[in-house]
Amino acid sequence: MHAHDAAAGLPGWMLIGVTGSTVYGFAGRRNKEPTDLVFEVPRAGLEVKVHKRVNVRVVELIDQESGSAIELEGNRIPVAHTKDVIEALQQS
Repeated sequence: MHAHDAAAGLPGWMLIGVTGSTVYGFAGRRNKEPTDLVFEVPRAGLEVKVHKRVNVRVVELIDQESGSAIELEGNRIPVAHTKDVIEALQQS
């Protein structure tokens, strides 16, 4: 897990925020204030793919123009609000 995080260039723990126009990723752990802004991606032209696994959901945020992607993994147990983020991303 740590090797994957290091290779991805993203922190192991993140807080994801979704607005009507932008997706934000902040470094941070559950129950703590987020720290640095890691990414800010406009939702226009963003494709969202969700891969379901046994106890996690993997969300890919893919820029349709460049093909670059951000891959995020969220636990299903304990509840980490992954489902809420996915639902917000799938709304137009």
